Amino acid sequence: MKVLLDTSFLLPVFGVDVDVPGFKEQLLHLSKEAELLVNSLSILEAKWIILRISKKRQDVLEEFKKGLNLVTRGETLRIVPFYSPEIDTVATFVYRHHRDYIDCSILASAYVEADIFVTMEKKKMKELAELIYPELSAYRQASSKLVVATLSEAVRRGGKSQ
Repeated sequence: MKVLLDTSFLLPVFGVDVDVPGFKEQLLHLSKEAELLVNSLSILEAKWIILRISKKRQDVLEEFKKGLNLVTRGETLRIVPFYSPEIDTVATFVYRHHRDYIDCSILASAYVEADIFVTMEKKKMKELAELIYPELSAYRQASSKLVVATLSEAVRRGGKSQ
């Protein structure tokens, strides 16, 4: 089972807390049940957030450096390149409906590569995922329909897509 994490779920690795009760425990549980993926643009988006925060908290730059080493060299996450032609094709289609290309690319990565997409923006991402028309289903590598879920929903599913 493959689970793609939205950018928000990378932030704690870079020293930024997210408002998700039981975050660490849930993510640890999910990592035992599934292969965790992130879109390469999530790292860029996280860096932008870190740079904003660093104006008030200098320590976060060092935390980002440590987290980046973990994300890029560790074995917990697999980075999905945003520039994959299949992902770009789906992202470009989604961009017609949502003018944030990073969001589009992250959703496209989930659509192409994952069984479950974990996001804090479930409603919006689910609506966008439903717009991806049947011709693009040829790019989908998973055999089931993409599930868009919160972290706790993904954990309750036990990493299962259906």
